[in-house]
Amino acid sequence: MSNKKIVVIYTFFFFIPYVVSLGIVGIAYNALVLHALTWRVLVGGIVGSLGIFAVKVIAQRPILIMYRSSTRKSLKRFINFFILERNKLVISLNLLVDFALSIGSIYLVAKILPIEHILGNSIGWLVLIMMISLTLASYLEFDSLSIYTEKKK
Repeated sequence: MSNKKIVVIYTFFFFIPYVVSLGIVGIAYNALVLHALTWRVLVGGIVGSLGIFAVKVIAQRPILIMYRSSTRKSLKRFINFFILERNKLVISLNLLVDFALSIGSIYLVAKILPIEHILGNSIGWLVLIMMISLTLASYLEFDSLSIYTEKKK
């Protein structure tokens, strides 16, 4: 798999869904909580970071395949940060980054979107974007990222 293909697949399979997940965290929090207090935002950040971490765990196999297939050092370093099966320090740093980005998303959504959009169909649009992105990534390189291998005769 070429480095260009890895970047395209990584963008559609991981980066776009990651950003969309942050948007979902921010919208879901602001739809549930009308006035934010510090402890509520912290709980929202914890719940959001654990949800995003769960999404990362699901995507580990394709990320490992892309990491092993890449030849550029900068691309390997970027992908390497999201591989969670190495040590507890990387897992902790990933959770902290997810926590900080979740809190940032909560505040950003509250500042940018009016309450009508937050309570409206914003999450539906984000889920649609995520589904299209994942479908494109799967279509582009299903054979390379599949955990199933076809037996050759």
